[in-house]
Amino acid sequence: MLLPLRALTASVCLLCLGAANAGGLEFRFNEAPARLYSAAVQKGEIDAATGEAIRRLPETAAMVRKMRLKDADAFIEHLRGLARDAKKVDLASQVQSEFGRENSSKVALAAAEITRQLKAYVPPEFSANLTVHFVFGGNAMGFAFDDMHDDVYVELSRFTQATAQELAEVVSHELFHAVQSHVMSTPPRPAADMAQSATGKIWMSRLLYDLVQEGTAEIFSHQIADRPATPFSTRGKERIARNLARMKGIAALMETSSLRLLLAPPRDEDQYDRIYGMLFYGNFDDLGYDMGWVMANAIERKDGKQAIYRLLQGEPKQFVLRYQQIAESDPALFRFNEDFLSAVRKL
Repeated sequence: MLLPLRALTASVCLLCLGAANAGGLEFRFNEAPARLYSAAVQKGEIDAATGEAIRRLPETAAMVRKMRLKDADAFIEHLRGLARDAKKVDLASQVQSEFGRENSSKVALAAAEITRQLKAYVPPEFSANLTVHFVFGGNAMGFAFDDMHDDVYVELSRFTQATAQELAEVVSHELFHAVQSHVMSTPPRPAADMAQSATGKIWMSRLLYDLVQEGTAEIFSHQIADRPATPFSTRGKERIARNLARMKGIAALMETSSLRLLLAPPRDEDQYDRIYGMLFYGNFDDLGYDMGWVMANAIERKDGKQAIYRLLQGEPKQFVLRYQQIAESDPALFRFNEDFLSAVRKL
């Protein structure tokens, strides 16, 4: 059931579903998987009935896919392992405590802020019904799949120290990925029968596509940089400060990675993922997120908030080329080199 914003806090919790409205965009919350997974970890055992309930949840298949597990039984074994870890059990208890707060939970309090943020960037003519699935026990703060346009997943155990505002910013980031999946063309992928030597432009375009996705979504979660540190935001603020101080080097890595994809194309998605990961995985300090934010922020300041949505409708290379135009007249911004830009223009 989709409800208007004024009825949201009454609907989140008991039925594990809530909804809010941002122009033509509607989103709902599904707490059921987080409730079930965290309760099993808190309890310390997973009996046959609970195991079957976990297998039946559609979100379990999403967790298996994201975590690259064999099947639902492997995910259940993963939860059993968490139940043997005192820190994970404590996190499960904290998540369960949040559910007990009903209308004053972080999830309920975050809804109005999510609506406000998305409304600033998503035009009223956009229409979609999206679902935020709250989960527990995963390996990512939030995630979405390119082929599942209306679903995003948020790991509640990462937010036990977060404020409702901080939770809202990450949920907005993930929901904007869902908006992108409706607006942007499909991610560039070589045809199965295409010779590997001919795929370079496609893979380079793919990296620019991913840069647009993460850079524009980072507009929402990057806001922690502008506020005093909290227990939740301290590490993120420190990462942002590190990356802003070495932005020219990150841009050089983007250039090198892109030209590598162009001139020595990967065989498949797994090989592409290794190059993507250097820019967008946490073990490499999320470099591409902060570079993408610098670019998106420069465009927003020059062209306005609605320019972000318009960029999603065009070719990914336009994100790079418009940013470079702005950077040419702003000495505070990094600039890409001409060899890279020449290759971008030819995509």
